[in-house]
Amino acid sequence: MERILITWLGSHDLAAVDGDSPGPVYAAIQDANSCGRPYKVLHFLYNYSEEEVRPYREWLSIQLPPDSTVSYSAVQLSSPSAYKEIYPAVEQILLSLDERFSELQRTVHLSPGTPAMTAVWILLVKTRFPSICIESWYDKKTGQQHVNTVELPFEIDARFTKEALDRSDARLMQLYQSETQIREAFKGIITVGGLGDALQKAQKMAIREVPVLLMGETGTGKEVFAQAIHQGSRRSDGAFVAVNCGALPRELAESLLFGHKKGAFTGAHKDHSGFFAQADGGTLFLDEIGELSLDLQVKLLRVLQEKIYTPVGGTEAKQSDFRIIAATHRNLMQRVADGQFREDLFYRLAVGVIKLPALRARVEDMDVLVDALMAQINDELADQIGHQRKKIDQSVIDIIKSHPWPGNIRELRATLLRAMVWTEGPRLSAEAFQEAMLILPAKDKQLLVDTITQPIDINELMDDVVRHYIPLALKQTGGNKTQAAKLLGLKSQQVLTNKMEKLGIE
Repeated sequence: MERILITWLGSHDLAAVDGDSPGPVYAAIQDANSCGRPYKVLHFLYNYSEEEVRPYREWLSIQLPPDSTVSYSAVQLSSPSAYKEIYPAVEQILLSLDERFSELQRTVHLSPGTPAMTAVWILLVKTRFPSICIESWYDKKTGQQHVNTVELPFEIDARFTKEALDRSDARLMQLYQSETQIREAFKGIITVGGLGDALQKAQKMAIREVPVLLMGETGTGKEVFAQAIHQGSRRSDGAFVAVNCGALPRELAESLLFGHKKGAFTGAHKDHSGFFAQADGGTLFLDEIGELSLDLQVKLLRVLQEKIYTPVGGTEAKQSDFRIIAATHRNLMQRVADGQFREDLFYRLAVGVIKLPALRARVEDMDVLVDALMAQINDELADQIGHQRKKIDQSVIDIIKSHPWPGNIRELRATLLRAMVWTEGPRLSAEAFQEAMLILPAKDKQLLVDTITQPIDINELMDDVVRHYIPLALKQTGGNKTQAAKLLGLKSQQVLTNKMEKLGIE
């Protein structure tokens, strides 16, 4: 994403014309250029006379590329620390720049200027104009001007924060062609409320450049949501690269993700770009991210932090402008507690967290969802010889609503397809549908085995037992948690509730 730098000019900047130091502002420009992310637009505020600023403007114009867009704002202040004059002046300038350059990512330089100017920057950035903040300092021993990104680890009054979010959303929505693009991107997701707030959150995340973590059982539509978020984002013209982390061969996983150079290992006959390179300018979807090994998690964390990676066998760092969406059917928080998933990586990913409910919890969606799936399958089979478009009996929908569907939408769709292929008439009956259902053995029957033929996750197996028995107990007691807790040998209803919340049991 192209960027705009906004900053005051300070005395050290003006002195750069004749001094040894480039000054804070030009040091920031050089730093951005060296990282391969130059500022497209630069806007400078100053509280000096034109005679004082003119030499710097002339000097800087020589240093910058000829296609740079540079502008200046003279701010008349009675005093360099006049807060009540600085605030409205800067606010107005930011509003004007927001209108002209809404597509650019805003960076504010905190160092130049007076402490009052810095304080106003912080107040506006944390309330009304979300921005990346940088600072710089001069090292007298080495003669170097260092530049660093600043984290502002605090929140300001909720009234201002809400205003900032509303303004940000409005600005982003304007940037992404109003609501039309969002509606089009998410039109394939069918719900009348059964998804809870998952759809609304996903639409909100589509217009924000933040990582998204989709959580839900297998078959709940995590990749469908990821594609919709991508299509609703400013990256919709870029690639959507989907990677199943659970299917990556352990010995080739690093090469597949980050690429490799020719000769890096046996069989590496030519350079390979890798998934991160392929997702440059687009979205990288890491499905089942909980399956990544710990050593790969370390390398992934660095790439997410810096957007820089090194191919296997290479020495030169590569850069990729990607947006990350991750998904998992596992309880990542539990895996963090068990030491199987890095805590720092979890918090890096868990910004826009969206929990997708299981199909059995979407009772109100069942009718419209079945209708949509039937229409899709009828269209798919339309060119098959002898196929008749089929309608579904209400008795079939009753069966669907009473079945737990451990495979969720994926399992339901496969069952409907199988039943429609086997049915010759124009109606799908309850008998035909039941015949098409595949009832898998309960997982708990496989818990106790004589030998361990492959590594197991004993905590996951224990969670499966709990997931199996709690719904049974609740069904048997008519939803009475106190009675269900007694039936399961738990000490109290609260213990049962805690287990349900931990495992996402509705």
